Order: sequence, then structure tokens, then C-alpha cells
Amino acid sequence: MANADGRADHVDEATVDGGGEPGLQAGPARWARWRSVLWTARPRVWIALGAAAAVGVAFAAGTVVGTTRPDVAAAPSITPTAGTVTLEQLLDAPQTYADQLPGPVEAPVSLHSTRLIFSNRALDGSSFDTPWAVWAGVGTDRSTICLVATANRIESSTACYPRESALHGSVSMSAQSMSGTLTMSLRGGGVQGRVTNEY
Repeated sequence: MANADGRADHVDEATVDGGGEPGLQAGPARWARWRSVLWTARPRVWIALGAAAAVGVAFAAGTVVGTTRPDVAAAPSITPTAGTVTLEQLLDAPQTYADQLPGPVEAPVSLHSTRLIFSNRALDGSSFDTPWAVWAGVGTDRSTICLVATANRIESSTACYPRESALHGSVSMSAQSMSGTLTMSLRGGGVQGRVTNEY
């Protein structure tokens, strides 16, 4: 487009110092603009960057914990002595009259699941010094095995254990009465009972 004296209008283009290409702003001007943005919007920018960093750290920490947490070891299984009649075998046998709990004794066991596993009462009834009797039964929740001990067939002591521990691990219980101190142990399902006169 020509002006009044016939010469074309000419617009000077901004150049980079030192004769750079037209249309580009000078380097210092660009840095000044970024610095202005960072300093004027600093709170929002730094909050956003901090939140992103926190999320990244939390994710990384969760991944590490999830992949390096050790598994809980199972309780070791114990092999009973050769020839021992195990608790599991006793529980699998049919219930007899002697396997039933005395009427006054209450315990958290399933009906018809109890088996007499220990007694130091003389069969002929001639000795009543330490008349302990111990029954084992399946717990009412089916995941436990309970031992029920009584010295007078009225009052009793009960201890329940996880099924796997009672049948294949090592557990024990003790009870006291005027008849003495009873100690019962299950090792690999093998039953061991002992009565002492200490009470």
C-alpha cells in the first residue's frame, strides 16, 4: 500500500540482538516473562508441584511395602512317635458312653464330637486320689479343638486351640483342683497327660 509520496509503507520487524531472524523476541525478554509467571503465580505452582510429588512418593512407598512384605510362616507340623494313637484317630472313632461329657459339665463343643483322651481314675474305682478326666471335642465353630478337664465331674476347665495346631502342632493346658495339678500336652496329635500332687 503506497503513501502520499508514492513509497510503500514499511513496518520494521523486531529482531534479536546481533541480527537474528525477524519475528522472534529477544532471549532476555522471554526469561523475564517466565520469571514473572513463576514469581507472581508461585503459590499455586509450588502447591501443584508439591501435591504431585507427594502422590508419587506415596505410590512408590505403597508399591515397595506391598512387594516386600514377608509371608506369615505356618506353624510347623510335628510327627508323633511311631505307634502313638493320635487325637485325630480318636476323634474319627465312634463315640462310646465314656466319651460323653458328664451332664453338669458345659463346654463349647459340638454334640457327639467328644472323646475321652485321658483318665487317671482306676477302672475298679479303688483309687480317687487324683481322679482327673480329659475329653477332646470339636469346637462349636468347627475350626477349633477343645480340651475339657474335670476332677469332680461338675466343675471343669476348657482350652480351645486352632484345629491344625491341636492335631499336628504342639499345644498344652494345665488345670488345678484339690486332686492335684493336671498337665495335658498334644504333640503332633499324640496325647500326653500327667497329674502331680502340687496344688
